[in-house]
Amino acid sequence: MKKIISVILYLFISYSFLGQSNIDSLYNVINSTTEISNKAEAHNKLAWFFINNDISVAKAHLDTSLVLFTSIKDKNGIALCNYKYGVLYRVSGDFIASLNYMNKYLSYVVSQQDSLNVANSQYQKGVVYSLQGDYENSLKEYYKTLLIYEALEDSTSIGFTLNSIGIVYKNLKKYPQAIENYQKAVIIHKKSNDLENLANVYNSLGSVYAEQKNYDKALEFFNKTLEIDIKTKNNWGIAINNMDIGSLYFEKQQYKKALKHYFKSYNLQLANNFTANITRTLIKISATYLLLGDYNKSEFYLKEASDYLTSSNEINKEYHFQSYTLFEKLGKSKKALYHYKKYSVFKDSIFNKENIKNINLLEIQYNTQKKDKEILQQQLVIEKTEKELQKKLNQSNFMIGISIFLFIISILIWFVFQQRQKRKNQEIISLKREHQIKTLESLMEGEEKERFRIAKELHDGVNGDLSAIKYKLSSLSEMNNKVINEAIAMIDSSCSQVRAISHNLVPPSLENFNLIEAIQDYCSGLDAVQPVPIIFQYLGESISISKKAEVNIFRIIQELVSNSIKHASASEINVQMSCRDKNIQITVEDNGKGFNTNNIQTKGIGLKNIESRIEYLQASIDIVSNKHGTSTTVEIDTQKLNDN
Repeated sequence: MKKIISVILYLFISYSFLGQSNIDSLYNVINSTTEISNKAEAHNKLAWFFINNDISVAKAHLDTSLVLFTSIKDKNGIALCNYKYGVLYRVSGDFIASLNYMNKYLSYVVSQQDSLNVANSQYQKGVVYSLQGDYENSLKEYYKTLLIYEALEDSTSIGFTLNSIGIVYKNLKKYPQAIENYQKAVIIHKKSNDLENLANVYNSLGSVYAEQKNYDKALEFFNKTLEIDIKTKNNWGIAINNMDIGSLYFEKQQYKKALKHYFKSYNLQLANNFTANITRTLIKISATYLLLGDYNKSEFYLKEASDYLTSSNEINKEYHFQSYTLFEKLGKSKKALYHYKKYSVFKDSIFNKENIKNINLLEIQYNTQKKDKEILQQQLVIEKTEKELQKKLNQSNFMIGISIFLFIISILIWFVFQQRQKRKNQEIISLKREHQIKTLESLMEGEEKERFRIAKELHDGVNGDLSAIKYKLSSLSEMNNKVINEAIAMIDSSCSQVRAISHNLVPPSLENFNLIEAIQDYCSGLDAVQPVPIIFQYLGESISISKKAEVNIFRIIQELVSNSIKHASASEINVQMSCRDKNIQITVEDNGKGFNTNNIQTKGIGLKNIESRIEYLQASIDIVSNKHGTSTTVEIDTQKLNDN
């Protein structure tokens, strides 16, 4: 279906390799075949061959081709004619017509999803914009084209596109970027032995070195280009090279040599209707005669140049600048001013700041878009065949589905593993906590049993012995011996102390009454025998906790009060206890000398016992101490108690 359009890229880059035998063969087809499509195709190919050699012959063949393709309603053939009309009018300098035809062709290939020829048409539009001096739009088209050619891995097309990008940068005076693109293109065309495109790049390199006044290097590249153009019989290229070599001699102030090459270029362009470049050549001839002092010839050739003016901003800029220079020399100030204003308008249209800014952004956008080249390659592969597209698309969707499925499964497995690991960690923590609790319980139960054993031995053993001694001594009291009476009094005192120690170790009130009553009894008992007043206060709700928890709370208060009595040198000790919303708060305060809470060198048994019991109860403790006294606050959440 696309047998004509598929050959366009090959024809575009290799028309010069059609030898005379090939041309004769095409004419034989035209003269001998009755098949309209074959005749139309032959005329089309001949038009392409003559585009760079004889514009009028090329247009005649192209007109015939379009008529024949239209007669058989061959949409592909008509589209191909539109493409070649776009190129033909670009070469002849009618840029508006060129863009119109190229846009027609572009619409068609886009509708056919023909990415290769989309790139070809975008490239041609880039060339036209460049010739018009619209460098921003030119680079937009070139970079879009380059992305497609890179996706296709079409080295030849990549090469001539890089050369065209380099030309735009050269015109913008961005010489490093221009040379970088040219050198990339040279490597590509040398590798594929593509002489025509290699000649184009050599010419571009010559131009950029000429603008930098490196004339020897520029001439070296121009001569290389000219050698290839003569070898491939490329009249368009020969004309361009002669103009460029003439410009080189112009810059070196060798004006007669410059005119020799300018006229070679002019004669070739005139003979072949290469009107796109003839204006520039005539402007250069005018400028040369002006410097030679021949104002009449300068004005004559400048007037002829005005007959070939196109919509190119760049050429219009050069024409008006030369007109301004000439009329200023002739003393025609009014005309000189008119052309200088025109020159300024065209110059500003090319080099305004906004355009330069946008052009700089284009290269950044291209480098970003280049990363998406693989996606574009997939799209190009899909275009080859609809069946293959569907198959690969299904395979791709299947693989994506499998990948997503496996990814989700992996996430689920990972999540389950994490949850399981979390549960295990929690179990380990719980087991450790349970072990710590059991250890603390065992220690506390052992302590309570030991207290009970010691209290029992004191009560039943030591206290009994003391009572017996007292009885025996009492029997002697009738003798009214003063020493014996004193001994009896001491024994009574010892019995009271043993009884107090026994009750302190295992308070009967804790066994027989609740926690509040036990603490009240403990504080009252101490207050009776200690020189320091001990005041107990309770506020809030009734407390309902296990005996184990009551014992631990009682022991904490016992230790705190004992520490105040032993170390604080206080004149008053206050014990406060409250229960609200299942939270118990205990405060033991004294007005003693205090201590440094940040500089406790060692922890005694009492403090360690307090810490163990606090940990068992999952409570918190806060100690504030200064020279005015010490305040210890314990807070217990009854819902966290380790009760069995």
